[in-house]
Amino acid sequence: MLSDRMAELRDMAADVFTVEPEEVERAASFTEDLGADSLLAVELLSRIEQRYHVMIEASDLEKMTDLSSTYKVVADAAGW
Repeated sequence: MLSDRMAELRDMAADVFTVEPEEVERAASFTEDLGADSLLAVELLSRIEQRYHVMIEASDLEKMTDLSSTYKVVADAAGW
């Protein structure tokens, strides 16, 4: 079972990438498995920053390749 924050990130990513939440969970790579491009990645980053009131470095964006790595980047920025 996903934590509430992980589920929220999953749902945000699913909305941005226009896929089902389960597809986000299963994706080993947002780019390869879901067809996400850099514009969609920036959109997800923007939503995350607004939702959690955090600033994520642009260099960290390339680390956000799947749900768990995205959670780690956000958790580090938010101090979870």
